[in-house]
Parts: sequence; C-alpha cells; structure tokens
Amino acid sequence: MRKRIIQRKPPRLHHIDYRVNDIEDVQIAEKAAMCGLTKGDYSRRCALCHEPKLHLTDSEIEAYNQLADARGDMVHVRNALKGKTQEQIRCYFDDDDFMRQWVRAITRVIAQWDEILNKMRD
Repeated sequence: MRKRIIQRKPPRLHHIDYRVNDIEDVQIAEKAAMCGLTKGDYSRRCALCHEPKLHLTDSEIEAYNQLADARGDMVHVRNALKGKTQEQIRCYFDDDDFMRQWVRAITRVIAQWDEILNKMRD
C-alpha cells in the first residue's frame, strides 16, 4: 500500500473585501456553482489568473503616433491619384519635376516607416 504524500498549502493570512450589488452577487454565485467552487475560491481564481492588459510605453506611444502620421501621408498619396484617369496619371509621372517631388515624398514616408519599425524592435 502506498502512502499518499500531502502537500500543505501556506495559510491564507490576508483578507480582501470587495463590494457587489445583488445582481452581481447572484451572477458570481451562479458562475462559482457551475465551476463547483465557492464564491471565495471562484473570485480568488479569477483574480489570480487574470492577466491585465499592459499599457503602452512612452516610446510605443510615440511610434504609434508616428505610424498614424505616416498612414496620413499614404492617404494623401492615394487621394492625389484617386479619380484620375490612367492618361492623367501617366502625364503626371512623365513630368520630371513631379517625379522628383514624388520620389522625395515617398522616400520620407519610407524612412519614417523604417524609423518606426526600428523603434518597435528596440
């Protein structure tokens, strides 16, 4: 016959109270009963197993704002060509001055995206 080894849990010395209304109390009791737990055990498990959503760091917020700005630039590019015929677009891209400005603008957007990606990797 094998002896069962009983591992004792450390005693629970601290007490946490929280207030609920009648409806919430009934809901907690029902959910606890469905799990076969007491309301206290159910609440403890919910609280201990909960992983809170982490807030963005300052650098992540800055990267997010830059990403929104870069998206705005891309929308401006799309809007510039939207509604134009293929013939009009071809005329735009045949113009040397337009192409220089276009390449500069796109290069800035690409550099901005690259900077954002590098910040997010760090």
